[in-house]
Amino acid sequence: MKDIFFYIVLALISFFPIVIWAYIFSYIDDNPLNKKRFFVGVLGWALSVVPILHMEKIINFLKVEYLNTFYFASQIKDFFTSIQFWISLALFLLIIILFSFLLWNFFMRFKEILKIYVKNILVFLVFIAWISVLIFWMNYILDIVNFDIKQWINFWNIIFNSFKLIIFYYFIVAFIEEASKHFNFLQSSVLEIDSIKNWVLYAIFVALGFALIENMLYLYNYYTQVGLNWELLKLYFMRSTFAVIVHVLSSSIVAYYFSKAFLEYKWKDLSLPYLKVFLFGLFVSIILHMTFDVALTLGFWAVMFIYFIWWYLYVSWIFYNDDEK
Repeated sequence: MKDIFFYIVLALISFFPIVIWAYIFSYIDDNPLNKKRFFVGVLGWALSVVPILHMEKIINFLKVEYLNTFYFASQIKDFFTSIQFWISLALFLLIIILFSFLLWNFFMRFKEILKIYVKNILVFLVFIAWISVLIFWMNYILDIVNFDIKQWINFWNIIFNSFKLIIFYYFIVAFIEEASKHFNFLQSSVLEIDSIKNWVLYAIFVALGFALIENMLYLYNYYTQVGLNWELLKLYFMRSTFAVIVHVLSSSIVAYYFSKAFLEYKWKDLSLPYLKVFLFGLFVSIILHMTFDVALTLGFWAVMFIYFIWWYLYVSWIFYNDDEK
């Protein structure tokens, strides 16, 4: 009974700051669809994070070792291991996309949505191939400045205890999270895009739903390990403010560049200009997300305030420029 009460309190206190953020953005545009986007974000979290948390069970059930993306990232040493990493990350992404697609009913416009999904899958596979090559070269560059860190991450039977491995770990996490958020707000709104501003707002509400569940998980894990103390209160404040900002900023960047590409090229083809615009936004959002996590792991707490200022200026710029048109 005590645990049930704690879960209820945890959900309420985690939801309160999200409501404040939602009210702020609703003031900009009070669209009834925003509430639906929020719950899409909750599902987006489940689709991206739950498979990571239960990867061992999924691998054992499906008997597909290539789903262990983190293992192949830790083994990148040459071109062949980079190809293995590409296959592993592509399989993981395809599973997320499949579940994401099956969650929604598109009986009225099924063919239109399906075409968009197929094109997006091709775009992401190209992106993963490029990222695999990039990580292959980063492996040699980071070996020069590589060092062990105290706050290492133990994921299943893999230990990420060096600067290079921490970057690889958080890069994969950021990629999976941003890809999941993209495919979830894509499928719920892609045929309704009429302006960059509205698309960014859609993505922001998805990010708020995503941040809510993630914050609850962090608070729950900390409470079960340490208990109720001032550090838990500090974690609550940090997660409710700065962690939310990271998700909102990353989602806003993906939404801005994707909607820009969508409105200019209308999915007529996978042209080079379209790929450049969309993939640039995706890459920037992943790098920003990864950098934030790596910085906190290394103890650079000032990064939180830098991101807060960056978020405010960037989102304000998007809305101001869109209103001017």
